[in-house]
Amino acid sequence: MNMKSGSELIAKLGRELGRGEKRIKLYLLQVNNTEFCNYMMEYIVAMDTPVREFKRQIIKETKVQRINCILELDKMRLRIMKGVSPGTVYLDPQLIGANKEIYVEPLKGPEMKKHEAQVQMYVIRWRPSQCSVDPIEEIILDKDKDPKHVIEKLSELSRVPVEYIYCTKERLFPVEISCLDIENKLNWYSISSDRYPLALYYVDDGCVLYYKDNREKMKKLTDKKRSKIEEAEQARSVNLMYHLISWRGL
Repeated sequence: MNMKSGSELIAKLGRELGRGEKRIKLYLLQVNNTEFCNYMMEYIVAMDTPVREFKRQIIKETKVQRINCILELDKMRLRIMKGVSPGTVYLDPQLIGANKEIYVEPLKGPEMKKHEAQVQMYVIRWRPSQCSVDPIEEIILDKDKDPKHVIEKLSELSRVPVEYIYCTKERLFPVEISCLDIENKLNWYSISSDRYPLALYYVDDGCVLYYKDNREKMKKLTDKKRSKIEEAEQARSVNLMYHLISWRGL
């Protein structure tokens, strides 16, 4: 660090932790943004604080610190961070655990009702006829159901009949795959396929499924259009990597 002669460096120390307290780093999660994760703040919380009460404290503190995000008690979610991937969702009645990094995820509407025997998954609709993907959506699935339950839920979300729904095995968010590769480099499963790869018994919250309407035909791309897609995706990838390195301090 270069400092001019006579400059003054002021270091502000946080208060000491009390018994049963811990520091948590909070990050803002916005899955449909290119820069999907942003550092918010560090906060001291008592270990036995209920999740809903912790949400109240976070909302209050963001206003005190004038952090530029809109949070509403019934339209936000806390979840464990796995590296940069969103993991298990904290349910309101639970207590804050030992995790030192937590995602704060604003929601467009009230939290989807979920219990511990269910899993929240992100789903991305692939549109071969447009060579593009829709914004990320969510579904809640029962872990103890037959894997066809996955396809039924996707059919319910998209209004595509179950026999035309094809989907991939779960992947971790964020998924780095080109639109030029989705159709041919991912394995696709239907309701009549061997459904074992869609089993949910060991799947955690925050995994991603791609799905499609199998009646759609793949769009034929000119070399010029293919190059434009590659350039745009490479630019987004570089921007995301730079952003992650910056806030992680790597």
